[in-house]
Order: sequence, then structure tokens, then C-alpha cells
Amino acid sequence: MDVTEAVRVESPAPTAKEIILLTGFPGAGLVGSIALQYLVETAGFVHLGNVTSRFLPQISLATNGLAQAPVRLYEKDNYVAILADVPVPPQVSYEFSAAMIAWFSKKTTITDIVVVGGVSSSGETERVFGVATTPEALEKIKDTTIILPALSITGVSGSLIIEAQLRGIPATGFLVETNFNVDPRAAIEALKALNSRYGFNVDTAPLMEQADQVEAMMHQLANDVLDQEQSEEKPISAGEQMMYG
Repeated sequence: MDVTEAVRVESPAPTAKEIILLTGFPGAGLVGSIALQYLVETAGFVHLGNVTSRFLPQISLATNGLAQAPVRLYEKDNYVAILADVPVPPQVSYEFSAAMIAWFSKKTTITDIVVVGGVSSSGETERVFGVATTPEALEKIKDTTIILPALSITGVSGSLIIEAQLRGIPATGFLVETNFNVDPRAAIEALKALNSRYGFNVDTAPLMEQADQVEAMMHQLANDVLDQEQSEEKPISAGEQMMYG
């Protein structure tokens, strides 16, 4: 079965013929999801479409009473953001990543995939570690990120980077050090890196002022997702893996 059937995308094609794909999924510190949510709301992105999968936690969030899909697409100019309220289970991170890149590759040309996430650490700083799939992309971020001799990138973030590399699509990762379950301050450092690299000029001061409120909200989201995963957690059978591999 085609890997694109691992997920269901209900969306028109992006307006731009060439796009930079921004991704941020719930993970360490919820850094990626907080950063992209703030970017989408602040930089004037507009809703493009929705994504769902039977492998994702079946949660529907409502904003001001309106239900919305757990994974949504937004666009602005030549940027498209994948914004997720739920984590992608590690067992299907490959299928999800491959399906999303395959769908966009059929609709438009991806010139760069940007992965925003967190890296668990016992430190008290929010250092931004950089990673790229090409020397040219690495050169563009080496002055604003820390390039480590070795960095382990797990889950959907790692899958996106691997899939991009295999397809010959440049990919850039901004992974921020965090030691909190919910870390808006680490998300702010990610946004600063995005501002520097892509020129968004997003003002992060309001996010800092709202950090306490955001932390409380995201803690509740994290608890809801954890409760959902614990109540429905079950191993994926070999048959299902083959079916969607």
C-alpha cells in the first residue's frame, strides 16, 4: 500500500509553487508545538487544510467553541507550517513523515524542511543546537546555533530529517535544550533562531510575558495527551507495520 495512505490530508495544494515546510510536533518541552503555534498566530499564517490518521491520538481540541483537527496546515507566502496538537507515536514516525513529504512533493516543490523541537537536558540554559542535511544549509546556521560533534534526533523530528535527506531535499533542524515538560522559554529561543535564519521578525516579548499562562495551558494539554495514550496504548502488530510500510 502507498505510504501516503498512512495519513489523510484534506487540503488544497499550497498557493506557492515552491515552499519551505515548517514542522514542530509535541516532544521534549513541547518546544516545537509552542514555537510554531506562536509563529502561525503572530506572523499572519492562514489555515490551509487538515491532517488525520488512525495512528494518532484521537483528540479534538476546540478553540472558542470550534472543533479543529489535531494536525493542521497553515500557509503564508512560500511558507507552509504543519501544526500539531498531538504527538506522533514513535512506532509510526517513519510512515507519518514519509506520507507528509510525499503528499507535499506531489502538490508543490519543497525547497527546505525546517524541524523545530526540543532536546532533553539537565542543564539550565536553552542552547539552540543546529543540524542540516547539506553543507550549504549548515553554513547558514552555524553562526546562530551550536553545532555538536554528535546529536541524537529521535521520533518524528529525526524521521523528517532522514526522509528529507533520502529524497535529496535540504532540511534544517533547530533543537533547543530543555529540562521541563513544558518550556515556552526554550520555544522563544527557537523563534529567535527562525527569525535570524528566515527573517520572520516575530516579537517574542509577548510570549515571555505570557509564559506562566502558556505553561499552565500546555501542562493541561500534555496531561490530556498522556491520559489518552495510556488508555489506548497498544503495540502495533507486524501486519499493520507491513500494511503501512
